[in-house]
Amino acid sequence: MKKFLSLVLALVMTMSLVTVSAGAKDFSDDGSITYKEAVDVISGIGVVDGYSGGDFKPTEVLTRGAAAKIICNLILGPTTASYLSADTAPFKDVPVTNVFAGYITYCSQQGIINGYADGTFRPTATLSGNAFMKMLLGALGYDSAIEGYTGANWTVAVIKQAAGIGLDDGNDEFVGSKAVTREEAALYAFNMLQATMVEYDAKTSVDINGATVTIAGDKAKEVAQGSYDNNMHKPNLQFAERYFDKLDKTETTDDFARPATKWTFKGDKIGTYADAADVTYTSNVKLGDIYSDLDMSEKDKNAEVYYNGVEADDVAVSKGNTVKVSSSSANNKLVADGSTVEVFYDEDNNDVTICIIDTYVGTISSKEEKVSDPYVVVNSESLVTEKDASTSVSISGSKARFETNTDNFEEDDVVLFTYSQSADEIKSVVKAESVEGTLDKYTLGKNLTLADTEYKYSKNIAFSFGSETSMTTKSDYVIYLDTNGMVIYVDEQEFDASQYAYVLYTQSSNSRFGKDQVQLVMSDGSVKTVDTDDDYTSLEGTIVYYRADDKGEYALRQAANVHKNGNPTITTTADGSIATNGVLSGGATDFDMKNTRAAITTKTGTTVYGNSETVFVVAESNARGKTDYSVYKGIKNAPTIMSDDPTTSPTVEIKAVEMVYTTSGSSDVVTFAFIDATGAYVTNGKRDVVFLAAESATKMITDGDNNQYYLYNAVVDDEITTVKVKAAQDAGSVVLAGNDTVNQVVTNADYNNKGLLTSADDISTSDYTTLKGTGVWKLSGSYSIGLNGTTASASVRYTVASDAKMYYIDTDGVITKIDDVKNISSDSTATYIGLLDVTDGDIAYLFIQEVDNGKQEGAGSSGVVLSGISASYSSGTVTVTLTGTNAGQVYPVTISLVNGGTLVKLTTANVTGAATTTTATISAALSAGSTYMVTCGDQSFVLGV
Repeated sequence: MKKFLSLVLALVMTMSLVTVSAGAKDFSDDGSITYKEAVDVISGIGVVDGYSGGDFKPTEVLTRGAAAKIICNLILGPTTASYLSADTAPFKDVPVTNVFAGYITYCSQQGIINGYADGTFRPTATLSGNAFMKMLLGALGYDSAIEGYTGANWTVAVIKQAAGIGLDDGNDEFVGSKAVTREEAALYAFNMLQATMVEYDAKTSVDINGATVTIAGDKAKEVAQGSYDNNMHKPNLQFAERYFDKLDKTETTDDFARPATKWTFKGDKIGTYADAADVTYTSNVKLGDIYSDLDMSEKDKNAEVYYNGVEADDVAVSKGNTVKVSSSSANNKLVADGSTVEVFYDEDNNDVTICIIDTYVGTISSKEEKVSDPYVVVNSESLVTEKDASTSVSISGSKARFETNTDNFEEDDVVLFTYSQSADEIKSVVKAESVEGTLDKYTLGKNLTLADTEYKYSKNIAFSFGSETSMTTKSDYVIYLDTNGMVIYVDEQEFDASQYAYVLYTQSSNSRFGKDQVQLVMSDGSVKTVDTDDDYTSLEGTIVYYRADDKGEYALRQAANVHKNGNPTITTTADGSIATNGVLSGGATDFDMKNTRAAITTKTGTTVYGNSETVFVVAESNARGKTDYSVYKGIKNAPTIMSDDPTTSPTVEIKAVEMVYTTSGSSDVVTFAFIDATGAYVTNGKRDVVFLAAESATKMITDGDNNQYYLYNAVVDDEITTVKVKAAQDAGSVVLAGNDTVNQVVTNADYNNKGLLTSADDISTSDYTTLKGTGVWKLSGSYSIGLNGTTASASVRYTVASDAKMYYIDTDGVITKIDDVKNISSDSTATYIGLLDVTDGDIAYLFIQEVDNGKQEGAGSSGVVLSGISASYSSGTVTVTLTGTNAGQVYPVTISLVNGGTLVKLTTANVTGAATTTTATISAALSAGSTYMVTCGDQSFVLGV
């Protein structure tokens, strides 16, 4: 008796019925395979295999030619079958060159298959279930003519026989007229392996009035076992025992104590597969209901119960028994909503076995692909316990590994997994289905309503933010469902850093202004005062998510996993201590964050970590009480901030650093941090790197508001854009406004309220080493490049960071992004500016300028790169020395006045080159105390007079 209750999703079968082993093949689409045991065994013995891409494609239909190959693999074995060939075309549409010709010829000769009346076989046509069953019956020894598999009603005879011997077992929806799929073919072939072979007494064919009639002594009879091993453990001879004598089937129990079948081939384990349960439940169930559902007539007073494979308390399965499988008297707290309770009934012995299998939730922390048995590592989010329901089990180390096709998973995937306590290992892992929406309401410990749909809690539910009580209605969450559609994991909807803000000040509608408002420091460093939909005074001083409606009104929600360094409090605007303390006070004095490492030491030695995605908003207040907010993405780009100034004594200072930050889930990785570093030791972080393409500079522009600026093609961080450079730069700026001869790379750019760049600093040597020169060379190696030198062998090899920002700039100043270092071409004439990260020694930025090297049309010889330029001034004459010149080539030399950060061109003179080094004089009246720039091609020299 096999009675099924439709109480579980199909995925339960995938997760719980199969104990995956190293011997079973892992296809990339394993989760889509319905007949897992059949596919594993048939592929394990080489009869049907997957595709080169690693998938099995279970629902693809089988062709007639492919079916012939399967039959040959079954009868002859895959190795022998692979040598089959056809001397002549077996059918007129199957030439000897057809990939299936040998298989089709063999099956035709053995009377297993037939062609069509028109002399064709149609090898690429699909094959019906009826036709494939006929082929399998032929391989088992059934004679088509004797059994009536011919004529108009052949399908009736085929299906009657096939169903009678169980070839369609496992497919309750078999329709013989439909095309058979690959996994259905595997199922029917799997059943044939266990089917008994037949033979006939002596038979003859005679001609009666022109018709051939087969005369046999009797009907088909089963072939005796003979000398063959009884590996299928059934009477007489099964197909596998004759043709796959190294395939062995053993009745056993799996690691959850369920009755199961173990398959091995040539001594190697294919897998262990649990029997289908007689009844299955997904919550606690009365023992009397089990009695009824099994149609029992006699009680089993000592039914065995197993929890995750370990024997628990026996129970009495009896008529009308209202006690449940899990009760205060037995198996307390072992079953709840979401538990899988599988019941197996041995009618012959009236034995009931109850197996409780819990489903847990976890995340993929890593995966290892470069080993013989690839695996994923599961970080359990659920609490896993022993059968006492209280003693926790640690799923860590090797126990957290699960061998599988790692292509099916990515790091941080939320997964469902089962764990066998008896085997002390994870037995199955599948990705969890998720639903996103706004939380409407929740009932503690029972259920929640998301986007108007109610979901019950699964037994082993977990919350990424620690506690169910931390949830807030009207906020967005992602819930993950177990195989029964119950909530097993709740996560906050993923926010990127742009949706975080720090709440600096608040006021409620009870204030003198009569409305709810907050002042936010946004993730881009801007400060906004906004109207809110509620009173958020309780959120002052913390990090929030925010959402603005179409009227500009903001709704706030405290971010999950907010932590603080010390006890920061907000300094009021009326407090003059902002100049010394900053906007926050009360931080801890043992703060240490260096951009050369991931670790950040906070209060009392607590360590958290930044990564390339961490966003830092750093506040620094000056002596006038003005606070600047700077934004950095990535720990490598952030400033070094320390309570202790390592350059001064004493070695330990008392300057507190305030940091309010969020972490990702239960991890110690910082996602967003607001830091008040006023008065602390701070080095420049790797802020915006700005590149200005000299060749693109316009003449000075004066707009309608009398703003004067030069427009440049530029790169700001990793974005190709344009930048308006203010003509009169602020004091201390290193930007040369109007410079159209030398590319500039700067950092810490400041802009006024008109969007004009007003000042910038040189690249900090504590962050980058600036490389400048001529000659760019493509070298072997995925992330290698040669710089400088007239040949590749003479260049200096550098490693380019995998996330390096690289650009080409043409002679008109047009900028093009380089996506991969392999796309860089060798060019002895190109100039470059590279920024070498001092932390890891890799090139982080590379700007490659195409140049014409001062070559004039008709100059004759090809341009050669200058290797240097120098100049001196005396009594109205500038003496210029050019290094690396060609004899006879003309070089234009320009002299410009550096005036307040702006270049004012004075004169250009053509100099005829000599071999190697050229010295020339140019008449120019220069003023004492002024600074000039002398340029030629890609070289420049600053001349002080």
